Amino acid sequence: MNNLRIGYWPNSESLDAPADRRRFIFYAESKKINFERYSPNKKYDLIYLSQAADISQIKEIKGTGAKIFYDNIDSYSSDGKSLRSKLRGIAKYLNRSSKYFVFNNTKFLNKHFLPLVDVVVCASEEQSKIARNYSSSVYCIPDHTHNEKVTIKEDYSSNDIINIGWEGLGSNVYQLNTLKNVFKEFSNTHKFNLHVISDKTSYKYMNKYIKIDNEKCIEGLCENIIFHEWDNDTYSSILASCDIAIIPINLNSKMASGKPENKLIHFWKMGMPVITANTESYKRVMDECGLDLVCISEDDWINNLRRLSDDYELRRDLGKKVYNYANKYYGSNAVIEKWDSMFNKFLNDNL
Repeated sequence: MNNLRIGYWPNSESLDAPADRRRFIFYAESKKINFERYSPNKKYDLIYLSQAADISQIKEIKGTGAKIFYDNIDSYSSDGKSLRSKLRGIAKYLNRSSKYFVFNNTKFLNKHFLPLVDVVVCASEEQSKIARNYSSSVYCIPDHTHNEKVTIKEDYSSNDIINIGWEGLGSNVYQLNTLKNVFKEFSNTHKFNLHVISDKTSYKYMNKYIKIDNEKCIEGLCENIIFHEWDNDTYSSILASCDIAIIPINLNSKMASGKPENKLIHFWKMGMPVITANTESYKRVMDECGLDLVCISEDDWINNLRRLSDDYELRRDLGKKVYNYANKYYGSNAVIEKWDSMFNKFLNDNL
């Protein structure tokens, strides 16, 4: 591929956002592929658009004659009925992140953007299934987290107090509030601490306009909440010191419930026993691994928390099992093979 001129439209200026470093940037660095930041004033053979790219410019980009790849790694394609989706295009235009006015962002993405790009790259099978309604060239490549600095859990013993861990973006802290009744019932039989690892503050609406205090967002959720400000050097050691990790999701949100299995796999690569909400991607991966820790109801959450809390050997065996599974099917070699397969097939057929 180094004989090609490749322009990359990044997700972040630093190229260090997860959507950069866990995806195309990881592959390009692994294979020593030369690329540069996309510039509309330059000529390219191949343009790789991250999800942060301005989709309103698709006709101009298509007009350059370059082959276009697009990272469709979130759930925008399935979020067409929500008010937020219908207003997203307007917000992007007013925010100047879109050059041209687009009213319904999801409709434009599905009907006018995806059919024009040459390759759509998704992060889960569920996203790929939706994208295939609008594109004939769709590939599924999961995020890569194998080389990131993480602590592997080794000690699965616990004392009288169970430590439950949640880690994620500040904009997702609110998801924990879906478990308020669960924690209340669980506290009747078990003493526990809830460790929350996230940003102290975040912003709603384009991650820019309304500042949220994330500690206050979960006040009263349960008795013992320990909030840790997210730091790349410490977050995984804090999580690995917990007995159980949880991934609750507001299933009423298409954006949230349609996310890929990345977080679950990342926790599994640390050897963490994890309980999740019942999203399609989590259910699929849990089934593939032979586990039943997906929760449909509050009773499921309560029963699974009690089951794992009461059985040190179960937590240990689960931790070892999921560590091996995640590193086998989502490790460096497995992910690179998927990137290789996609580029080789496309380039052989088209260039």
